[in-house]
Amino acid sequence: MRILLFVSFCIVLAVEALAHGRSAEMIRMLNAPVPDWMSLAEPVKVEPTTEQSLPAAQSFRPRSGGATNSRNRVQIPERGIEFQVDYSIVWTGNNAEGLGVSLSPDGTKLIVSSGTGPHLYEIDSNGQHKEIPIRLPEVTYDDGPKGFISKWAWAGDDVLIGKSGITDERGHELLEVRFYLFHLKEQALARLDLSALKISDDIAGLEIAGIGNDLEHLKIRLGDREFAVKADLKSPPRLLAKPDSAPTPNTQSIGQPPAPKKAQESQPTRATRSEEPTSSTSWSIIVVLIVAAVGLLWLLVKNRK
Repeated sequence: MRILLFVSFCIVLAVEALAHGRSAEMIRMLNAPVPDWMSLAEPVKVEPTTEQSLPAAQSFRPRSGGATNSRNRVQIPERGIEFQVDYSIVWTGNNAEGLGVSLSPDGTKLIVSSGTGPHLYEIDSNGQHKEIPIRLPEVTYDDGPKGFISKWAWAGDDVLIGKSGITDERGHELLEVRFYLFHLKEQALARLDLSALKISDDIAGLEIAGIGNDLEHLKIRLGDREFAVKADLKSPPRLLAKPDSAPTPNTQSIGQPPAPKKAQESQPTRATRSEEPTSSTSWSIIVVLIVAAVGLLWLLVKNRK
């Protein structure tokens, strides 16, 4: 009887884990207010362009900027630069948009993606590298469903472009793919408004494959199709009115040091997350619980025989 009750308990835990998907810490991060160190800007309109007005193919630079990486090594082949990092680089494929590194157009800054956030390196003319502070938004702040922003890459020398996969409340089903610009000088986040493109299929495969050297065009990849679109990536952001908010731990806390906290306040522990929110941990727990439940149920049946 006790074994049967335990089996039932395991099954209930598995069902609850499947239903919720996201941890309380992840939910708190997604719903945190805009931090005081950054601003929101008006969306940047992305519009279709005719084939006659497409820039030449060579005018698009890859998101990687010519840099490549393995699991924990970075390479800039054209300059003969290679170095190792002490963390795992997020890497999702062999094509340019899947790489976990991006070199700025002027070749002086390299951003590297990891599971705990981005790292920024300054590259000098002699090929020497030095990690320098950077602070980037991790979370979307639009109304409605929110997600984490990741896969940061250089659009211009002072503008970054990132991607966010918006999932349902359980973190299971992909609802939307969004892209964002972050202007470093103004510390301003602006969403790329893709509504004019009328994209309704294969959103999981939606990627930015190239950035126009004129900073007025993007190359979009959708499944096995590639096409160019218009987007103003170089104009200063139009800042929105900023609501009053206190600093929150929903940002990558590198860069400008935060204000000292009182001694009696405890430092919150920042949750480690993957490049995009998934429910892999929940699924692992579910599998373990179900296997344990089935095993105990089998033992119960065997003993009765």
